[in-house]
Amino acid sequence: MKLTIITFLSASLTLAAAESSTKQQPSRPNVLFIACDDMNDWVGFLGGHPDTLTPNMDRLAARGVTFTRAYCASPICGPSRAAVLTGLKPETSGVYNNQGTYSDFVPDATSLPMFFKQNGYLVMGAGKINHAMGCVVPENYHEFGPDAGAIGGPFTWEELNMNPGTKVTRKDIAGISNTIESGIVKNVYPGKQIKRGTLSATLPLNGIDNRIDRPANGYNTFDWGPLDISDNEMPDGKMAAWAEQKLKSQFTSPFFMAVGFYRPHQPWYAPAKYFKPFEGRQLSLPPTIKNDLADCPKSAHHYAHYPWSGSFATVQKYQQWQDAIRGYLASIHFVDAQVGRLLDALDASPYADNTIIVLWSDHGWELGEKEHWGKHSPWEGSMRVPLAIVPPKNANLPSQRSDAFASLLDLYPTLADMCDLTPPNKLDGLSLKPIVDGESQSVRDHIVTTLGRSTFSIRKADAKLIRYYDGSEEFYDLSKDPHEWHNQINAPEYNNTINELRKLAPIDSRFKQFVRYRHYKGIVHANGELKVCDLLHPKSGIGERFESMVDKPEITNFIKAYIKKHKPAARYFTIPADATL
Repeated sequence: MKLTIITFLSASLTLAAAESSTKQQPSRPNVLFIACDDMNDWVGFLGGHPDTLTPNMDRLAARGVTFTRAYCASPICGPSRAAVLTGLKPETSGVYNNQGTYSDFVPDATSLPMFFKQNGYLVMGAGKINHAMGCVVPENYHEFGPDAGAIGGPFTWEELNMNPGTKVTRKDIAGISNTIESGIVKNVYPGKQIKRGTLSATLPLNGIDNRIDRPANGYNTFDWGPLDISDNEMPDGKMAAWAEQKLKSQFTSPFFMAVGFYRPHQPWYAPAKYFKPFEGRQLSLPPTIKNDLADCPKSAHHYAHYPWSGSFATVQKYQQWQDAIRGYLASIHFVDAQVGRLLDALDASPYADNTIIVLWSDHGWELGEKEHWGKHSPWEGSMRVPLAIVPPKNANLPSQRSDAFASLLDLYPTLADMCDLTPPNKLDGLSLKPIVDGESQSVRDHIVTTLGRSTFSIRKADAKLIRYYDGSEEFYDLSKDPHEWHNQINAPEYNNTINELRKLAPIDSRFKQFVRYRHYKGIVHANGELKVCDLLHPKSGIGERFESMVDKPEITNFIKAYIKKHKPAARYFTIPADATL
């Protein structure tokens, strides 16, 4: 803690000195780095949903390059953000789930904010940049502003607690205690009544007991509904207000400002005014078909049906599909307003003509597509993301829409390139600057997105291959089947294309073999060590956490004995559900 205090004290002095000067802004461009969380293509500039309202993101995108085929490195918060911050794909960094942060896996990596700091930039941040509610690596920043509070909403951790009678003493990610007094007046769940200041609510707002799907989750997250509060009573509103003030400052060095908005991550709480445009009418439902997963392998069913926060089946059971879509659209509409505040503040600042703006989301979110509710899937709804890069106004570059493949891995080398800086060696991403400058139509001919250890999708043109950790596969021709409804893995006319995509599969040499036994995933490391995780564990589930097997040693022993007896040579294999030794 002493080191943290010293770091932030030093940072504050540096920032104060910079703000006190009125010298002219240097010529090197500033960077305004805007992240949203769990935002799919339901934004106006991508046309993903006909009812969405994103006027501010649309005007931002219209000023630069909109990448219509941008993808995350992983459809999970932690690995995706680790890839953005390090420029390293999961197969390089080893970051495959939400445990820890990138610095735990690749401590020698120079993060994106640290890179700009080392190159003379004033580096500021707020909210969720890494996978956390706030700052996790203090030395990356000169100053870090408001965090994301308790899951991005106006409630405290204690108010969101689903376990009556238990004491909640949760600290924010920087180790600072949450000092907001709980407003609980009836300590029950469901039906927990909150009254604190102007905030009055009974949780869950949607009436669905969160414990149905995730009994070990602990906090009310599978929820949505309007609240009679102002924008600045939400953590995202506080971040926008902080950034507005910073953009009024006078700096002697160029700045890198990262603002990590938490919405539209669940729970979908937002001020009531953002729900109003979507009330009183039927909203368009995502395109679905009956028995969508009938032609998909068993592993696909695990990813589709395991509840990340809640399940699509529960949404349907409680007839909440319309209300949930309303909550998601309202949350996008709310965060769009915060993006608009940043854009207005920048345009009114001395930095209006010399700032690069990047708008991105860490991954998408599915609301019923492929029978799935959430992220953490290998399909387009989880993997495709909004991405817009706006060059400085003084660069005089025309705006454009690009269908070039872009990965969030590319943000690190792209920003280094646009700021005329030399990035660290061996980054896995590619600079998109040639596309932004209009000098090239593309920089890569395919895109790979990784879902946990050795499950991934590969897309080249409109051909998409999904390979699961047990070797099972799906193939889609997105030109004919954009919703991924018809698995063509056995169609002979696609054999050559499928074999071509298979050759592009990423390999992590730390792992020797992968095995599926029922709903258990076995991972054989290069040294022969076997580790197993339960993909249907009530708490960690498809997050692939090995501690999910603490109370199931017999499963691990069975898989180990089966491998020893049968000595399978294939990298991917499945043990029959009824197998015996």
